[in-house]
Amino acid sequence: MTANAESRTNSESLMKLIGKLVTLRPLVIEDAAITLGWRSSKRARFLQRGAQTEEEQRAWIASKDRTGELNFIIEFKGEPVGMTALHNISQQNRSAMMGRLLIGEQEKVGAAPVFFETDLLLSDYVFCKLKMHKLYGEIMEDNVGMIRSRLYLGYKQDGFLRDHFIYNGSYKSSIAVSLLEDEYRTVCRPKLLGLISLFAGGSPD
Repeated sequence: MTANAESRTNSESLMKLIGKLVTLRPLVIEDAAITLGWRSSKRARFLQRGAQTEEEQRAWIASKDRTGELNFIIEFKGEPVGMTALHNISQQNRSAMMGRLLIGEQEKVGAAPVFFETDLLLSDYVFCKLKMHKLYGEIMEDNVGMIRSRLYLGYKQDGFLRDHFIYNGSYKSSIAVSLLEDEYRTVCRPKLLGLISLFAGGSPD
């Protein structure tokens, strides 16, 4: 399974990544209400705080067109169920940062491997289409589940960023992780495919 990139224009901002279960389509201003709800939910407790109102969220989405980020809505069975993004995309350094991978509608997803196929589609795009050498990220120290998941998939822990940002009035540290192209192809990708195969039978009717 490789990300199938469909471009409605020459702009990457309009690109879709299509898998067997999941479609990643561009984030648009009309997604402000639903994404604000996700970002305000308990499931987003490990993400840095963002917009507090729908108007602020609309402004934030509009501003992303000027940053070079690629922001996606995760669709499952034709419905939006989450969001993810690629930012700090550097052709010079052949690296990109993954962020904001959030399943906001867990009750619609059930046991289906939406998280894992989203990871696969985005990583395939980074390494196969963009020809990047490294994919990296920062994970809040309290997000033990995500840290374990990344390490299981073959990411390496590169460092511990002390008091890296303020969250709910308190300093929080982050774990810096990264994945190189050869590690993705030999370790991470086979594990993602295995997890998708394992959990595919749990897809809700």
